[in-house]
Amino acid sequence: SGCGKCKTDEKTGKTCAECTTDSCNVMAEIKCVQGDGTAAAAACPLTATKCYMPKFVEFTGFASGVKYGCGECPKDTTAETCGTCEGTSAAEGCNKKKETGADFECNNWSFDDKTKKFKPAETKTTCKREKATKIACNMPSDAATKEKYTSTSTCGPCKNGEKDKGCKECDKALCNKAAEKKDDTKKDSATSLTALLLPLLAMVYTLF
Repeated sequence: SGCGKCKTDEKTGKTCAECTTDSCNVMAEIKCVQGDGTAAAAACPLTATKCYMPKFVEFTGFASGVKYGCGECPKDTTAETCGTCEGTSAAEGCNKKKETGADFECNNWSFDDKTKKFKPAETKTTCKREKATKIACNMPSDAATKEKYTSTSTCGPCKNGEKDKGCKECDKALCNKAAEKKDDTKKDSATSLTALLLPLLAMVYTLF
Protein backbone atom coordinates (compact mmCIF):
# COMPACT_ATOMS: atom_id res chain seq x y z
CA SER A 1 0.00 0.00 0.00
CA GLY A 2 1.11 3.54 -0.66
CA CYS A 3 -0.58 4.80 2.48
CA GLY A 4 1.43 5.78 5.51
CA LYS A 5 5.10 6.22 6.16
CA CYS A 6 8.03 4.32 4.67
CA LYS A 7 9.43 1.32 6.46
CA THR A 8 12.50 2.40 8.40
CA ASP A 9 14.98 0.25 6.50
CA GLU A 10 13.53 1.33 3.14
CA LYS A 11 13.70 5.01 4.02
CA THR A 12 17.30 4.82 5.22
CA GLY A 13 18.18 2.72 2.22
CA LYS A 14 16.71 5.41 -0.01
CA THR A 15 14.31 3.02 -1.74
CA CYS A 16 11.27 4.83 -0.33
CA ALA A 17 10.29 8.50 -0.13
CA GLU A 18 7.49 10.16 1.84
CA CYS A 19 5.17 13.08 1.12
CA THR A 20 2.46 14.79 3.18
CA THR A 21 -0.41 15.83 0.91
CA ASP A 22 -3.36 13.98 -0.55
CA SER A 23 -2.43 11.76 -3.52
CA CYS A 24 1.09 13.11 -3.45
CA ASN A 25 2.68 9.76 -4.17
CA VAL A 26 1.90 9.72 -7.87
CA MET A 27 4.93 8.50 -9.80
CA ALA A 28 5.92 10.84 -12.61
CA GLU A 29 7.01 9.16 -15.80
CA ILE A 30 10.33 10.11 -17.29
CA LYS A 31 11.19 10.57 -20.94
CA CYS A 32 14.19 9.02 -22.65
CA VAL A 33 15.52 8.95 -26.18
CA GLN A 34 15.10 5.38 -27.40
CA GLY A 35 16.24 3.14 -30.24
CA ASP A 36 18.95 4.51 -32.52
CA GLY A 37 18.80 8.01 -31.02
CA THR A 38 17.23 9.78 -33.99
CA ALA A 39 13.65 10.07 -32.66
CA ALA A 40 12.41 12.47 -29.98
CA ALA A 41 12.35 11.30 -26.36
CA ALA A 42 9.33 9.20 -25.42
CA ALA A 43 7.68 8.22 -22.14
CA CYS A 44 9.17 5.30 -20.22
CA PRO A 45 7.55 2.70 -17.92
CA LEU A 46 6.87 4.10 -14.42
CA THR A 47 9.49 1.79 -12.97
CA ALA A 48 12.29 3.52 -14.92
CA THR A 49 14.22 6.28 -13.17
CA LYS A 50 17.20 6.48 -15.51
CA CYS A 51 17.98 6.63 -19.21
CA TYR A 52 20.87 4.87 -20.92
CA MET A 53 22.90 5.65 -24.04
CA PRO A 54 26.05 4.60 -25.91
CA LYS A 55 29.21 6.32 -24.72
CA PHE A 56 31.04 8.62 -27.12
CA VAL A 57 34.82 8.31 -27.10
CA GLU A 58 36.52 11.42 -28.46
CA PHE A 59 38.17 10.81 -31.86
CA THR A 60 36.78 7.23 -31.92
CA GLY A 61 33.01 7.76 -31.95
CA PHE A 62 29.95 6.14 -30.42
CA ALA A 63 30.28 2.67 -28.92
CA SER A 64 28.94 0.16 -31.42
CA GLY A 65 26.06 -2.16 -30.62
CA VAL A 66 24.57 0.05 -27.88
CA LYS A 67 21.21 1.75 -28.32
CA TYR A 68 19.28 4.38 -26.36
CA GLY A 69 16.58 3.48 -23.86
CA CYS A 70 14.87 3.59 -20.48
CA GLY A 71 16.38 2.27 -17.26
CA GLU A 72 19.81 0.86 -16.53
CA CYS A 73 22.31 -0.19 -19.20
CA PRO A 74 21.52 -3.61 -20.74
CA LYS A 75 23.42 -6.56 -19.28
CA ASP A 76 25.30 -7.20 -22.51
CA THR A 77 27.01 -3.77 -22.31
CA THR A 78 29.98 -2.61 -20.23
CA ALA A 79 30.92 0.54 -18.32
CA GLU A 80 33.18 1.47 -21.26
CA THR A 81 30.40 1.28 -23.85
CA CYS A 82 27.22 2.39 -22.03
CA GLY A 83 26.32 5.24 -19.67
CA THR A 84 23.23 6.38 -17.75
CA CYS A 85 21.70 9.64 -16.58
CA GLU A 86 18.94 10.53 -14.11
CA GLY A 87 15.66 10.60 -15.99
CA THR A 88 13.37 13.64 -15.99
CA SER A 89 10.14 14.65 -17.64
CA ALA A 90 12.00 17.04 -19.94
CA ALA A 91 10.90 16.71 -23.55
CA GLU A 92 14.39 16.14 -24.97
CA GLY A 93 15.42 13.41 -22.50
CA CYS A 94 18.62 13.41 -20.45
CA ASN A 95 20.19 10.92 -22.87
CA LYS A 96 19.86 13.16 -25.90
CA LYS A 97 22.28 12.13 -28.63
CA LYS A 98 25.51 14.15 -28.61
CA GLU A 99 26.02 16.57 -31.48
CA THR A 100 29.05 15.70 -33.54
CA GLY A 101 31.34 17.68 -35.80
CA ALA A 102 32.41 16.68 -39.29
CA ASP A 103 34.74 13.68 -39.50
CA PHE A 104 38.37 14.27 -40.50
CA GLU A 105 41.37 12.11 -41.39
CA CYS A 106 44.86 11.69 -40.00
CA ASN A 107 47.82 9.87 -41.58
CA ASN A 108 48.96 6.66 -39.90
CA TRP A 109 52.53 5.83 -38.86
CA SER A 110 54.22 2.50 -38.13
CA PHE A 111 57.41 1.42 -36.38
CA ASP A 112 60.10 -0.26 -38.47
CA ASP A 113 61.80 -2.92 -36.34
CA LYS A 114 64.80 -3.03 -38.71
CA THR A 115 65.64 0.67 -38.69
CA LYS A 116 64.20 1.22 -35.19
CA LYS A 117 62.41 4.29 -36.50
CA PHE A 118 58.85 5.32 -37.25
CA LYS A 119 57.82 5.70 -40.85
CA PRO A 120 54.66 6.92 -42.65
CA ALA A 121 52.11 4.21 -43.39
CA GLU A 122 50.05 4.08 -46.56
CA THR A 123 46.76 4.18 -44.63
CA LYS A 124 44.70 6.88 -42.98
CA THR A 125 42.27 6.89 -40.03
CA THR A 126 38.87 8.56 -40.00
CA CYS A 127 38.50 10.50 -36.75
CA LYS A 128 35.21 11.24 -34.95
CA ARG A 129 34.61 14.25 -32.71
CA GLU A 130 32.02 16.14 -30.74
CA LYS A 131 30.73 19.39 -32.24
CA ALA A 132 32.93 21.67 -30.11
CA THR A 133 36.08 19.55 -30.37
CA LYS A 134 38.86 20.98 -32.54
CA ILE A 135 40.64 18.97 -35.22
CA ALA A 136 43.93 17.45 -34.07
CA CYS A 137 46.37 14.86 -35.41
CA ASN A 138 49.53 13.51 -33.82
CA MET A 139 52.69 11.87 -35.13
CA PRO A 140 56.07 10.62 -33.85
CA SER A 141 58.90 13.14 -33.76
CA ASP A 142 62.11 12.53 -35.74
CA ALA A 143 63.86 11.09 -32.69
CA ALA A 144 60.86 9.19 -31.32
CA THR A 145 61.26 5.72 -29.86
CA LYS A 146 58.64 3.12 -28.94
CA GLU A 147 58.93 4.27 -25.35
CA LYS A 148 58.53 7.98 -26.09
CA TYR A 149 55.69 7.65 -28.61
CA THR A 150 53.01 5.23 -27.46
CA SER A 151 49.87 6.52 -29.19
CA THR A 152 47.81 3.76 -30.78
CA SER A 153 45.91 6.26 -32.91
CA THR A 154 47.05 9.34 -34.81
CA CYS A 155 43.68 11.01 -34.20
CA GLY A 156 43.71 13.73 -31.57
CA PRO A 157 46.51 15.42 -29.61
CA CYS A 158 49.59 13.75 -28.11
CA LYS A 159 49.27 11.65 -24.98
CA ASN A 160 49.97 13.44 -21.71
CA GLY A 161 53.70 13.80 -21.13
CA GLU A 162 54.71 12.87 -24.69
CA LYS A 163 54.29 16.20 -26.49
CA ASP A 164 57.62 17.63 -27.68
CA LYS A 165 59.41 14.55 -26.31
CA GLY A 166 58.43 11.78 -28.68
CA CYS A 167 55.24 13.21 -30.16
CA LYS A 168 54.22 16.17 -32.30
CA GLU A 169 50.68 17.42 -32.94
CA CYS A 170 48.99 19.69 -35.47
CA ASP A 171 45.52 21.13 -36.00
CA LYS A 172 44.44 20.34 -39.58
CA ALA A 173 43.21 17.21 -41.32
CA LEU A 174 46.08 15.05 -42.67
CA CYS A 175 48.62 17.51 -41.28
CA ASN A 176 50.68 14.75 -39.63
CA LYS A 177 52.65 13.82 -42.73
CA ALA A 178 56.36 13.32 -43.14
CA ALA A 179 58.42 16.39 -43.94
CA GLU A 180 59.05 16.76 -47.66
CA LYS A 181 62.64 16.29 -48.70
CA LYS A 182 64.20 19.24 -50.48
CA ASP A 183 64.88 18.71 -54.16
CA ASP A 184 68.50 19.75 -54.70
CA THR A 185 68.57 18.57 -58.33
CA LYS A 186 68.03 22.03 -59.78
CA LYS A 187 70.54 23.57 -57.42
CA ASP A 188 73.19 20.96 -58.33
CA SER A 189 72.49 21.46 -62.06
CA ALA A 190 72.90 25.21 -61.77
CA THR A 191 76.17 24.80 -59.86
CA SER A 192 77.54 22.40 -62.49
CA LEU A 193 76.57 24.73 -65.31
CA THR A 194 78.25 27.67 -63.59
CA ALA A 195 81.41 25.65 -63.05
CA LEU A 196 81.46 24.77 -66.75
CA LEU A 197 80.87 28.29 -68.04
CA LEU A 198 83.38 30.15 -65.88
CA PRO A 199 86.49 28.73 -67.61
CA LEU A 200 84.94 29.42 -71.02
CA LEU A 201 84.22 33.01 -70.08
CA ALA A 202 87.75 33.40 -68.81
CA MET A 203 89.13 32.09 -72.11
CA VAL A 204 86.98 34.46 -74.14
CA TYR A 205 88.11 37.37 -71.97
CA THR A 206 91.79 36.60 -72.59
CA LEU A 207 91.28 36.40 -76.35
CA PHE A 208 89.86 39.91 -76.48
